Amino acid sequence: MFRVLIADDDHEDRELLKLEIQLALGPEETDLRFHEAVSVKQAKEVLQERNIDLLTLDIEYDRMSEGIEVLPELFETYPTLNIIVVSGKLNKAEVTEQLFHFTKDNVLKGKRWARHFDVLDKKDNKTEALRRAYAFALKQKDVSDKLRDLFLLAESYLDKDELDKCLEVYQKIQNLAPGEFESGENIHIFKGAVSPEHALEYFNRGERIVASLLLGHQIETRLKTFTRRMVGRHSPGLYDCLHALERAHRISPFKKELFLHMLRVRNKAIHHPATINEKDFDDVIKNLKLLEAKI
Repeated sequence: MFRVLIADDDHEDRELLKLEIQLALGPEETDLRFHEAVSVKQAKEVLQERNIDLLTLDIEYDRMSEGIEVLPELFETYPTLNIIVVSGKLNKAEVTEQLFHFTKDNVLKGKRWARHFDVLDKKDNKTEALRRAYAFALKQKDVSDKLRDLFLLAESYLDKDELDKCLEVYQKIQNLAPGEFESGENIHIFKGAVSPEHALEYFNRGERIVASLLLGHQIETRLKTFTRRMVGRHSPGLYDCLHALERAHRISPFKKELFLHMLRVRNKAIHHPATINEKDFDDVIKNLKLLEAKI
């Protein structure tokens, strides 16, 4: 059995989506169960009453932003719910920007639950996205409870800054569900394998918010590492790092300007990620090499 909740206030759009889902999944899933909601409120009621494998969510209701406003709540309340946003007006990057606060929490705190999330235009061919969501949901059913417990355990270690234990848990998730995307990405991030160049790849794929947050995270990590290497001790904040370097006379005026420039880019990337552009990535890549170069 595969339960799909279609949340859309237009009857014809709901019927069309049911047909598309039947054509995409029918050959593999013989027991498709459809549930419908004509409002966000009704969709939330269905989610409370039933276990849903996939939610397709329209963005535009009586209030144009109603669908997108509920997304952070759905992400927090149903951390493993697979969601496909169906919109005739917003693309994936714009939806991600609307989800900025949740995305920031995801990227910087490791709260990146195992879910399938996609944004499709109403006119798109949805076959591949539906099949990916279906395959993801099947994998979830096999290991869902265990995955959820492990992600919660990883979070608890992150909250206590016990990074080594957190990485061990993410590796257990990989062993349990080989190739699971979110834990794999977190392993790369927390091992420092995510570089500004890697963040730029996200940016070029249209994942502007995630790219910006990863860039900010990388700048902060590299500036703190640079400071520790130069003065031999850890400093909690980036301005603390700069003051420590100045007190120890371990930074030249030229490198101080590089440090300050990257600190400003870091703040923009974290607090105003939608304003980051490709030049910012290029400048950070170049300036980090200059800052870290031995003279």
